[in-house]
Amino acid sequence: YDKWLPMNTGVEGGETACKLARKWGYNVKNIPENSAKIIFADGNFWGRTMSAVSSSTDPSSYAGFGPFMPGFELVPYDDLVALEKKLQDPHVAAFMVEPIQGEAGVVVPQ
Repeated sequence: YDKWLPMNTGVEGGETACKLARKWGYNVKNIPENSAKIIFADGNFWGRTMSAVSSSTDPSSYAGFGPFMPGFELVPYDDLVALEKKLQDPHVAAFMVEPIQGEAGVVVPQ
């Protein structure tokens, strides 16, 4: 896509990335409608919207807010073998990760 869309916050950017990934998955990769998956790393934090808490592994962020967004799956942070296994699924439209996690300290991948 050759577009640019300014956002007010980072979570808006993340929400738009999820929408764009699903749209691409359905229109380009030909994933069956309503079955696209987005993979997130454990320990992520990208905001407090429903999409963001749906990908969270922090109970204080997601407790009491379900049901959550469908098609969101988790993989351990910095586990390339687990990520490669998840990416074998033809319904995966995207992998969303923070290169360095910072919500609970600074977590740097190996």
